[in-house]
Amino acid sequence: MAQDVQQVLSQRLMPVVVLTDGAPEMMNLLDQALASHTPKATQVVRLVDFWHLMEKLALAALLIHGALAPQGIERWKLCLLNREGAVWQVLAELHESGKRQQRQGEGLPVHDAITYLENHGERMSYTLARQKGLPIGSGGVEAACKSLVTLRMKRPGSRWKEDSGQRVLDLRSLVLSDRWEPAMRLTLAPLRSEVRLAA
Repeated sequence: MAQDVQQVLSQRLMPVVVLTDGAPEMMNLLDQALASHTPKATQVVRLVDFWHLMEKLALAALLIHGALAPQGIERWKLCLLNREGAVWQVLAELHESGKRQQRQGEGLPVHDAITYLENHGERMSYTLARQKGLPIGSGGVEAACKSLVTLRMKRPGSRWKEDSGQRVLDLRSLVLSDRWEPAMRLTLAPLRSEVRLAA
């Protein structure tokens, strides 16, 4: 993946957006890959997937606002999308609710939302990202994965072993990312040899 990013950046310098669900191991892995394999990635924007955040906030809103939860979550959503630094305002509201330790089922939704915002608030600059035209959610990537994997691999009657299925996915990803021709040149280069006419 890092080599693919480097290849794109060698053709055109552009910001690199790293969207994660906030899992520290994934953020660390991506940061290490970018640092070691993509020296041209000088404009890296790190964001937590907006819709993942909204799922956490929706659970907290149910506990805090009850029947008015839809209005509360909509207000938070608009603030986060349109006001830089709104994450800290939402965090303050969660603290002020006094419901941090209140359970809902097996979970502590307000506590979980507070912890999530405290741990990842610096990666929630959605207003700036939107102003720059950058993605704030991973829906496009998930849709591409569905197109790449589901439509090809789960056809009626399809049966794949892991190894052969992976090879089909590799080829399909080359086609869908317009990298088929360069890949074929690299693959076939060792097989080509100069042909000379015999006199």
